[in-house]
Amino acid sequence: MHHFSESDLRFLVETIATNRRDYDHIVSHIRGKEDLIEPMLDDPKLTERLFRDEEALVRVTPFMLFSVLLRRLRSELKNEAYVLDLDKDGKRLPVFEGPAVAETLSDQQTLDYLAAMLSSFTRTNSGIIYWKERSAWHKRRFSDIDLDDMVELTRIIDPEMRPALFQRIADLALFLSGIFPEHSAHFSGPRKTMFSAKHTLKDYEQAGKRFYTLASRETDQTHWKPVLGTLAEKFSLARLALNSLSDRYVKTLRMQYFRSPAES
Repeated sequence: MHHFSESDLRFLVETIATNRRDYDHIVSHIRGKEDLIEPMLDDPKLTERLFRDEEALVRVTPFMLFSVLLRRLRSELKNEAYVLDLDKDGKRLPVFEGPAVAETLSDQQTLDYLAAMLSSFTRTNSGIIYWKERSAWHKRRFSDIDLDDMVELTRIIDPEMRPALFQRIADLALFLSGIFPEHSAHFSGPRKTMFSAKHTLKDYEQAGKRFYTLASRETDQTHWKPVLGTLAEKFSLARLALNSLSDRYVKTLRMQYFRSPAES
């Protein structure tokens, strides 16, 4: 289900319906009608304006921005044999998965989930949590963009809250390895466990697959079950999609939209 603001819809109509001026009427006509909005989101005029007009970025929500960019990426990758991936030393190497990544993005629910997931990381939180364990109170600062913190939370929160947290941990693994791949690729030294201090891309893949699988099994949000299962199975392809998105369109905007992992 799309969640576009009035400003998003106005931007959409103004950018595409250039031979019309009755924008309010058109916005009213398409509002809430996914069958009308969906083909409009593929129009290349949208990305052209977003790349050309800095003020456009202020007008649209992050969800709108990522929805448009993911569709642009899907269109481009259909005709490209490979995408670039980082090896453990941070070097970019071609991986012949372009069509497979495009096919992953061709699933509408998966694409919309990724757009919403990316949007959610434009707002991050941290704070101090207190909990009682073995007759003693404990205190720890947590950040929702730190994988170790989030995994530790699964141990101390109420069981009914764990499915949502499993999903968030998987999202975090995909976000960090997808949008900030160079952050994890540079850390390839020995570690005590998968969740200690710094993580490699392999660590994030293992965590993402594991927690998407747990989330798909335990979530009570039945509409997300298929997507979570898909991401557990195709985590690598989803990561490559976000790598390409970051490298092609988002890299110069990352600090504007997202908090860097180095700050967590």
